[in-house]
Amino acid sequence: MRSWKIIQSLFLCTASVWFAGCQTPVKLEALTPVILPYIKNSANECYYLDEFMPVPDALVSGEAGALRLRYYTYKFANYKDWQNREIVLSFYSRDAKCWSLFEEFYLVR
Repeated sequence: MRSWKIIQSLFLCTASVWFAGCQTPVKLEALTPVILPYIKNSANECYYLDEFMPVPDALVSGEAGALRLRYYTYKFANYKDWQNREIVLSFYSRDAKCWSLFEEFYLVR
């Protein structure tokens, strides 16, 4: 009977050490929004996006006739008066260097 209690005690000690070792403290960092520069929604404005735009979460490029298009998506960003939003900025260009903003919106989930 005594040997059974010793085995049981050893098992419980081993199990408690094993379970304690499996617990990993996790520290979640708060998301920090990307700060996007102010861009005018005007055909008269020319922006060299590759020089100053933050890296987007998604970038889609394409063409429509003679125009080149880019869609920048930021999952968590601050832009103008929109705070902590998923933001999409759409640009067009004729030469793939100078880009003009033609659409800006945020997504609600």
